[in-house]
Amino acid sequence: MSANIARQAFDFIDEIEKMTDQPAVIERMDREFRISGFNAWVVTGLPVPGEQMRDKILLNGWAPEWSRLYLEHNYALDDPVAQHCFRSITPFEWNNVPYDRTTQPAARAVMDGATEFGMFNGLCVPIHTMSGFQAVVSMGGRHIDLSPDTKRALHLMSIYAHAKAVDVVQPPIETDRVLTRRERDVLSWTAAGKGAWDIGQILGISQYTVKQHLCTIQAKFNTTNKTASVVAAIRRREISL
Repeated sequence: MSANIARQAFDFIDEIEKMTDQPAVIERMDREFRISGFNAWVVTGLPVPGEQMRDKILLNGWAPEWSRLYLEHNYALDDPVAQHCFRSITPFEWNNVPYDRTTQPAARAVMDGATEFGMFNGLCVPIHTMSGFQAVVSMGGRHIDLSPDTKRALHLMSIYAHAKAVDVVQPPIETDRVLTRRERDVLSWTAAGKGAWDIGQILGISQYTVKQHLCTIQAKFNTTNKTASVVAAIRRREISL
């Protein structure tokens, strides 16, 4: 990731971490995503049959009319992009999602509707825990930057955006710390960008022990990777940036 894009991503993370007001978070996220050409975005869970998506949305940056149509008709159940979130653990482009426009007219209608609102392509970042799919940060636009560096930055920002969305919609319950002092040390250095070997050298432990601590942390927080563990620890005030 280039230095400029990385700095932009960390500036965004630093700013939203301090926010407690939902409208301010929405405005900041909207401004950030527009830099890369995205004119619409949403942070939301996704419904399964029998559920409504309107009950799952955390933060909504869609155009009001598209939001009304999508929620009124519960399009998520037919949206090939939304359904692909249940099958992917990595970010993916909307245009790379397979579906048959001939045999899946409902899916075609959703995708054509998105295009009418200026969303010709987009990026989805599924948010998973060890128990499975949890939520998605999805953004779309007409002329969007999907270069590898930008996609990596958007992936990182989306994880933090989801954590902040949960914060401002439903503030976290104060809990006692669950990490040991050594686990907090390992995660703090991880958040600073250090790898397992470097952390081992700093703390005077083996690289294997560092990795074992990270696995234990993931199990405690029900997360699937280091970045998600850092976000969870920050939210629980176990560590700070």
